[in-house]
Amino acid sequence: MDTAEAYRTVRARLLELAAQLDDDQAAAAVPALPAWTVRDTYAHMAGLSTEVARGELRRRATDEDTARQVEQRQGRTLKELSAEWSRVAPELDTLMGGPNAIAFGLMSADVWSHEMDIRGALDLPVERQDAVCTGIAAYIAGMLDHYWRKHDVTPAVHFSTVEGGEWRIGAGEPALVLRTTDYEFNRILIGRRSRAQLLALDWNGDVEPFIDRLHLFDLPLIDLAV
Repeated sequence: MDTAEAYRTVRARLLELAAQLDDDQAAAAVPALPAWTVRDTYAHMAGLSTEVARGELRRRATDEDTARQVEQRQGRTLKELSAEWSRVAPELDTLMGGPNAIAFGLMSADVWSHEMDIRGALDLPVERQDAVCTGIAAYIAGMLDHYWRKHDVTPAVHFSTVEGGEWRIGAGEPALVLRTTDYEFNRILIGRRSRAQLLALDWNGDVEPFIDRLHLFDLPLIDLAV
């Protein structure tokens, strides 16, 4: 599954979920995003989609960008946020499926991660083995490998997953090896496992020197179960 299809799949799941949530669930805190509620997380996803679809944001979103997206949508209901997200779907889908698709791949990882964040916050079941997980894992591995090689980050790290993924990130022989699942690979590298959780994994090699470069976003200060 490519990143464009992964994004469409997750967006559909999140829009369906939003229609089922009550006010208390919308106001629930999201442990993976300690400053945000479930509603705030939807505000970010709707806002980011609107800004990208309109050409207002042409780079990776910063913390200031995401804070603005949430602030500008204060007071809107999940129904209103879902309507905004749905309105820009055609334009965004065209961009994500076009010749510059690689530039928008991170949005797929972001929206998938937030789906897991929301489901974890509400104690809802998550899909840990599906084509979306595998597609996101392949994208993250490729993106991180490209970055490490471009910036001469060494030594390499090798990941294998029970679903059949084999990813070497960086050049040369790996100094660190982990066998895991596509789901956990994604949560680790996106930045949804605490430092303590990373240290506790069954690594072959010393993970300590690698921890600060093995995640796209800041590590949580608490352990996350989802």
